[in-house]
Amino acid sequence: MHYQKINYPDNDKVWLECYIQDSGLKLGQDLVRPALVICPGGGYVYLSPREAEPVALAYAAKGIQAFVLHYSLGWEVKGFQPLKEMDWAIGLIREHANDWYVDADKILACGFSAGGHLAACAATMAKHRPVAAILAYPVILEGLAAICAKGAPGADKAVDSQTCPCFIAAAGTDTMVSAMNSLRFVEALYENGISAELHLYAFGPHGFSTARTSIADPAELCSRTLHWVEDSISWLEDVFGAFTSGEMS
Repeated sequence: MHYQKINYPDNDKVWLECYIQDSGLKLGQDLVRPALVICPGGGYVYLSPREAEPVALAYAAKGIQAFVLHYSLGWEVKGFQPLKEMDWAIGLIREHANDWYVDADKILACGFSAGGHLAACAATMAKHRPVAAILAYPVILEGLAAICAKGAPGADKAVDSQTCPCFIAAAGTDTMVSAMNSLRFVEALYENGISAELHLYAFGPHGFSTARTSIADPAELCSRTLHWVEDSISWLEDVFGAFTSGEMS
């Protein structure tokens, strides 16, 4: 694996971290892998480190090329700039698909909390939409989104027939981002005939990230929460086909 940092054009406060694995070989051919753009949470005020590199490494361990988007922050960011940056990231990965051993048709989005809002907006309204989205305790509803970032839209209102399949994980006792955000998003997906899977755990705090013991206190989480990343990988296999030896069929 090699690491690369690429700045957003004319703005060194926004960048994409790339965790790129070697291609490997299968019958003499380079393998191509799905790519995952990860959006850490932090209320559009900061980016949570626990939802950045640990997440990238968790999915990289499953054979996915992982990217972390460090998007614009701050109340005065105009025109919901983070969505433009997400578009840039997906377009950049598609442009470098051959160099980075990426399947250009399998670029995914992943987001946590406010980053989940950004990933959900990418799934519903971006120019370069991901082909699937993995959302953990996402901000969805416009009222909460607008508190976090000026002009941030409600992702549930933008769901349409072109929205990609989505996997959502949340905790029923989350007091910071109510599980109603996830429930309303799944309802909107079903209303538009979009495939979705929701894992709503009985209890747990906000911000459990990958739920590994190095990040979250297992005493605060349902034991089943520990498996949510693996469940999301299994879901991807259900949606796209078997994921073995670093490629999806």
